[in-house]
Amino acid sequence: MLTTPGALALPRAAEAGRVTTLGGLSSRGVHRILVLRPNHRLGNTLLVTPLLSELERHFPGAEVDVVTGCEAAGEVFAGFRQVRRIHQLTRRPGHHPLRLLRLLHELRRSRYDLAIDCVRGSRSGRWLAQWSGARQWLAPPADARELEQADPAWRDAWARSCGHFALDAVHVLRCALGLPEIAATVPPRLHIVLRDDERAAGAATLTNLLGTPAQTQRRGRVLAIFPNATGSKRLPGGWWQAFIDTLAAHDPALRVIEMVAAHGQSQLDGRFPAFYSSDVRRMAALIAACDAYISADCGVMHLACASGTPTLGLFTRPNLARYRPYGPHDGAVAVDEGADAALTAGSAIAFLGALPVAPVSTP
Repeated sequence: MLTTPGALALPRAAEAGRVTTLGGLSSRGVHRILVLRPNHRLGNTLLVTPLLSELERHFPGAEVDVVTGCEAAGEVFAGFRQVRRIHQLTRRPGHHPLRLLRLLHELRRSRYDLAIDCVRGSRSGRWLAQWSGARQWLAPPADARELEQADPAWRDAWARSCGHFALDAVHVLRCALGLPEIAATVPPRLHIVLRDDERAAGAATLTNLLGTPAQTQRRGRVLAIFPNATGSKRLPGGWWQAFIDTLAAHDPALRVIEMVAAHGQSQLDGRFPAFYSSDVRRMAALIAACDAYISADCGVMHLACASGTPTLGLFTRPNLARYRPYGPHDGAVAVDEGADAALTAGSAIAFLGALPVAPVSTP
């Protein structure tokens, strides 16, 4: 959490210019935009990309700066044509007061026309939005008390939000602009902008992993699996092996690629071709070349969504609606503690069976 230096006073809300009425934000005169997501996790950073897509749509001539704590933010946001500068926070900004003060000075000096705090309940993002001195600023409601004090029209609009983490700020932006809400349109998806050469390199890597064309024909779907996650979201290696065995028994032509975690060790006993990279864009390009992706709820799951590959997320925590993959061919399954791998595999079989038919091709 970002610590407010004692010498810095929080500006008054009136001075910061919060948009408090539906349709109260005009796209005219908005040229410099600040997006705030001071968090270090890859997944939370990818969840900002729908807002960036929305800003490109409604403010095509503007520049966007982003405040983030994610070290991979430069890789995630590369390709978004409006992103001008990425302000990198340390994980403990209060421990580096001079660096924090320089950032605050730069934000003030930039004289933003609009600042957007992406997350409800983020005190750091809210404080930075107000401190930036932006002419106007937006944020989802911080808590129940703030929602209760809001204008009734805003309360009604927020009650109609879809509730997905990635779309909170998009919903608030649309409401502020007086535009149709997400429920009435196709919502922007997570997106990582891969170049053609990156996609070609990912496809070539997949060819090498599966075997050269002279040795094998690609006649079944290729499934990327990342058998890792943080803390209680992680499922054991043995569980994953039983899960994959059930999938393979149902579809012997299925090809599995293991995405190896940052620790660099296979969690599937080296049974399958494995891909390891510390480069987020190389990972996205490899996943983009696959037909489907399955993992527990984690940053790589969000990366798979952003790559456009049909993604199935396995959720061991009660946060499925808030973080689930939501693309047209994506899915999510709640996995209870001690859940039978074969039973969960049944849901994965249904997910794979609903995908568009993969063409028979030679990689």
